[in-house]
Amino acid sequence: MKKMITITLNADISYSRAASHAAYDIAEVFAGMIGFSGNIAEYCHAYELAVSEAFTNAVRYGESSDEDKEVTISFSSEGNRLTVCVIDTNAAYSPITQAPDISSYPERGYGLFLIHSVMDSVSYTRSNGTNILSMSTLAQ
Repeated sequence: MKKMITITLNADISYSRAASHAAYDIAEVFAGMIGFSGNIAEYCHAYELAVSEAFTNAVRYGESSDEDKEVTISFSSEGNRLTVCVIDTNAAYSPITQAPDISSYPERGYGLFLIHSVMDSVSYTRSNGTNILSMSTLAQ
């Protein structure tokens, strides 16, 4: 796996836009590098949405009193697969999610559901006090 780029942002919701824009731009560059013939905007929006949701979860469910908290976003590629990992040091969580009950109009609870909806592969690991949410999709 070839590492393309890693960015580390303060765990502050005001950086959510930077995280999602970086994801879109990196997916767009990757698609161009491999000669992606599909709908590039749709492909890039999937990464933008997945990273935005994962970053927001890392910030919202983290220790809000710790101003030094950071979230790292790492992009790597292998063939036609772009993988993004969102890494934080928050408490462990379960990546298993059910579809939210839309009829009850929940304000939260869509993040992991949306991530699973737009990515081909989603995995979660916890190692040495670190959460790693890995997400990827194959560019065809």
